[in-house]
Amino acid sequence: MSTNFFRVLVFSSILLIFNGCQKEYSIENMNTYSYAQGTLTDSLGECKSATIIGNYRLDTALTSMNYVLVNVNFTSTGKYLISTDTVNGMWFIDSGYALLTGGVVIKLKGYGKPILPISTTHIVSFNLEHCAFTISKVLTEDYLPTSTGSFWEFQYLPGINSGGVPLSNFKVTVAPDAIVYNGKAYYQYGTSLLDTFYFAKDRGIYYEYGTPDFDFTGIFDEVNNFFEYPYLNENLLVGGVWESPLCAVKFGQFLGMPSKLGKAKIKFTILTKGQNYIIAGKTVPNTITVKREIYFQEDGIIGFSLILNGTVAYARGLGMIDQNIKLTDGSVQKIPATNWKIN
Repeated sequence: MSTNFFRVLVFSSILLIFNGCQKEYSIENMNTYSYAQGTLTDSLGECKSATIIGNYRLDTALTSMNYVLVNVNFTSTGKYLISTDTVNGMWFIDSGYALLTGGVVIKLKGYGKPILPISTTHIVSFNLEHCAFTISKVLTEDYLPTSTGSFWEFQYLPGINSGGVPLSNFKVTVAPDAIVYNGKAYYQYGTSLLDTFYFAKDRGIYYEYGTPDFDFTGIFDEVNNFFEYPYLNENLLVGGVWESPLCAVKFGQFLGMPSKLGKAKIKFTILTKGQNYIIAGKTVPNTITVKREIYFQEDGIIGFSLILNGTVAYARGLGMIDQNIKLTDGSVQKIPATNWKIN
């Protein structure tokens, strides 16, 4: 990814901040008092181009794969130090010894880590001259991809019947339009079973606008209305617990009984964070596993009864990748992802 330098006029004194980085000189025995002279601009006084290398991701430390190539014209040999200011938790720096005069490409190594998902402009300083480059918006990898056309393929293990038709696989695809509800942008996830699910995210908390079920598995005979609830909170530590609001439902046929009016709620517990998870023959890092317990309270009855529980796994950058639901007969309904593509 390339961008053009643009000229920045700075009339104040320069303060070089090393941020704990040790100077690196390519040749140790050169004259200590010899400093290279040169310019970042061309013969017309315009800043030369720069090339930005690497991906810049939120809360992820820069590595040797993150650097910026700048063009420098040395007019005399000697030691040099070229550095940038610190913006959004990141800075770039290189030092060495210029053996020859003329044009050369210098690799400014990146340090720190982005703290905000924004574009950043960094000022490059060398010999009282200043130019700049811009890093496009820092990438974010959270637990809910929302890019249009991204899809996941899931499998029911064991297979189920849908309207009397055996079913084992289905696909979920992100639709191009989002809807706004309660101040949040809810993205639409359409399934090959002609269902639509609505998910949103806000500062590390992920919401569903739907029914009090496991995703892709309905257990209630009737739900009065969709309701909003947080299904994942990446800000909590392992052991963190929260509950959904109450939702008016009819329930009973799932157990082979007559329908009963009542209220349902979901209890969530963070079981693991930051763990590797093996799914579809791949080892997926940075996952969160959440225990989901669904409770029902019949109208006129005191207290809630646990009717279904299981676990759901979410991966950073991938979203939901697995569900394991413990059914009332003691068996487990597995719904693992078998394939996915995140745009």
